[in-house]
Amino acid sequence: MIYRDFGNTGLKVSALGFGGIHLPMTNKDGVEVVNDELAIPLLRRAVDLGINFFDTAWFYNNEDGNRVYGDALRPVRDKVLISSKVPLFEVHKTEDFDAYLERTLEQMGVDYLDFHHFHAMTYASWKEKILPLKLVDAAERAKAKGQIRHLSFSFHGDPDKMPELIDTGAFSSILGQYNLVDRKNEEFFSYAKSKGIGTAVMGPLMGGNIPAGGSAFLERMRSDASSAAEIGLRFVWSFPAVDVALSGMTTMAQLEENVRLAEGADSVSARERQILIEKSAAIQELNDLYCSGCMYCAVCPQGIQPGRIFQLYILHKVWGFSDAVKRRLTPGGRWGMRATPSDCTECGNCSAHCPQKIDIPSEFKRVWPELQSL
Repeated sequence: MIYRDFGNTGLKVSALGFGGIHLPMTNKDGVEVVNDELAIPLLRRAVDLGINFFDTAWFYNNEDGNRVYGDALRPVRDKVLISSKVPLFEVHKTEDFDAYLERTLEQMGVDYLDFHHFHAMTYASWKEKILPLKLVDAAERAKAKGQIRHLSFSFHGDPDKMPELIDTGAFSSILGQYNLVDRKNEEFFSYAKSKGIGTAVMGPLMGGNIPAGGSAFLERMRSDASSAAEIGLRFVWSFPAVDVALSGMTTMAQLEENVRLAEGADSVSARERQILIEKSAAIQELNDLYCSGCMYCAVCPQGIQPGRIFQLYILHKVWGFSDAVKRRLTPGGRWGMRATPSDCTECGNCSAHCPQKIDIPSEFKRVWPELQSL
């Protein structure tokens, strides 16, 4: 494993980090929870293979992510850096920051977090919530008590005003999107890096939409690489402003492959990077419906899962796997769903939770008829 300096924190981070949003799940008494029999060995194997940065959040994995991270990582606490997040959209008073932190530590069964993020922070939430509620002061008190070591933030929105937040001196690291399709944060990452801020990338494979292309992706990119994941990760690692790329890994096979690829994280030349950028024009249609697969939208009172619908649409529309999508949509198919976009009441709850600001009910009207016609 290759390790890189994480800004001015004095810490070394593995080039590949573990993103906790896609842990294997199971149904227990009618509730979706993490499958401990699969997830705990997966996380511990990641440690054995050299990964030392593990990121999760309050509501990941149906609010079960913190618990399983603790169960898996407590025995090796001294070998890992644990990152979690406070859900800003649930914080309405200063005390809420403390309450969510206390509950996170209790769920994990640990004494402290290495990195604690303001989750999905925007310039507006900084001005309208974090400053008025004095949440940075709350974080500093938590640092003084030893509950967190570093304050950070994750973001999904417009990066134009984000350098101002770096200049406040409040943050040790940032977590943002970056991949072969979405490069809008390049200048901001470079700025953060120049200021000694640790830089972590989420969605290096666009929530699985890049490797979902498989051979179709490789053909469009005119590449003899071993996998689509190899191209996607090598591109992210080639950017000098990136310290760690977080990948949400669900299976042992995904973990083993990504760790193998991480061994070459520092071997991508500037020329190879430029070639990848030039070839990426072949896959820019992924921007037509930029769903990152985060599943934050899985809050529908009807039980619709927009993220799954959009993934199926991308498999059909972008990669041409229409027959496979048709099979998955049949009763009993692997992605069988108890509710479909036909059940949408346009309440807007899903859109309110979407980091990409997708107007999900409107997109349903566009993509669902096409999927039904397969």
